[in-house]
Order: sequence, then C-alpha cells, then structure tokens
Amino acid sequence: LGGLPTSSGRHGGCRLLIERDSGALFVGTGDAAQGSNPENLTSLGGKILRLDRMTGKPWPDNPFSNATNRSKRYVYNYGHRNVQGLAQRADGSLWSAEHGPDRDDEINLVLRGADYGWNPVPGYNESVPMTDQSLPGPQTEAQWSTGFPTLATSGITFVTGSKWGSLRGTMAVAALKASRVVFLRFDADGTFVKVKAPKALRQYGRLRSLVLAPNGDLLATQDNGSNDGILRISPSAP
Repeated sequence: LGGLPTSSGRHGGCRLLIERDSGALFVGTGDAAQGSNPENLTSLGGKILRLDRMTGKPWPDNPFSNATNRSKRYVYNYGHRNVQGLAQRADGSLWSAEHGPDRDDEINLVLRGADYGWNPVPGYNESVPMTDQSLPGPQTEAQWSTGFPTLATSGITFVTGSKWGSLRGTMAVAALKASRVVFLRFDADGTFVKVKAPKALRQYGRLRSLVLAPNGDLLATQDNGSNDGILRISPSAP
C-alpha cells in the first residue's frame, strides 16, 4: 500500500488492525492537515482502508470496489480527521478512536461506506464540526466524544476476563495529552453507557498504544520522549 499523503508531516494516523474472521487488514489514516482529503474518495488521507495483507490489493467487497481509481477501491469509510486507534469487540463490531482539533476526540463504530463528516475547507478550517451534518448525504455521528477539552485519544482495545470485574467488556482508551487510561462502556447496539478513569493509571505520562495480553493483562506503551517503556496493567477486580 503506497500513496498515503505525508507532505505536511501532520496527522499521519496509520493504526492497523487485522479483522478476526476475514483476516482483512484495516488501516486508519489521517488527513495530513489537507482540508480536501477526508471527503475526496481518490485520496487515501482521512480514511479507514481495507486490504488483503498478503497481496496488498484492495479487499474484494469494499464499498467502492468497482471504482476506476485504484485508491478509491481501498476505501472502507471516509471523512476522518486523524484515526489513532482501531479495535474489534467480542461481538465482531469494529471501532475507531480519532483526534479532534481542540474539542471532540471521537470513538466511532467502523461502518462500511460511511461518511464521518470531517470537511475542514476552505483551506484547513478547524472550526468546523467534527461531524458536519450540512454535507450532502448522511454523516455518521460518534458513539462518544470528549467535548472540550480533548484527551488526545490514541490506541484502544477491549478488556476481557473475570479479573477485570466491573470493567470487563469495556473499551480501554489510551490518552496522550490527558496521560491516563479511560474505560468506556457501550451497550450491545453501541450506545455509550458510562466512563471510568482509575486514578492509579494517571501517573505514567502520555500513553500511546494498548494491547490485551493472552493472560488478560493490559499492555500500554508510553510516549513521553525519553525513558519510555511498556507497562503491564493487571487489576484486582474493581
């Protein structure tokens, strides 16, 4: 996969996820701080892409699989600012985390062919809504957003296993600016229920990525610029 927009050095995105059942590779990209990229289906910026990880070809049943433009055939959905996290829940649903400007970091359901409504034009106008409902066609609203200020949401994963107690089945969200792990609960249809941010996880600085280890522990990477490490988080049942 090539041709990702990188000229600005900003909003690179590029979180990866292999879907459990199909083996398809999902790639979350940023808009490269170029206002027209997210809604331009021939740009790979501001998108979630789906491809065959063995061949690099677009996934056969992507929503624009018959497009004459090759880049468009990679697009699974679009209208994103800067995708930072991708995760799959036990029920098979796919989720993403995304950076807002000074407000509205988002958690989204990853839906086929959906438009998430980020369209910061003319120029690069970050005062526009993260989900601009004035655009043509339907725009998909976030399942949860921070409002103001942002947390700088980054990597996400779902925690499983009895050791997590009341947090079992929640989405763990790494936060860069807010320097913590936030646990979000969504019901079966994706509606937000509640949030919890344990104080014990607010002392390690900027956290970038989260992975659930085979034994159910949560692994978190630090991103402070120096003396960073990988943290192992093993809770007693909260």
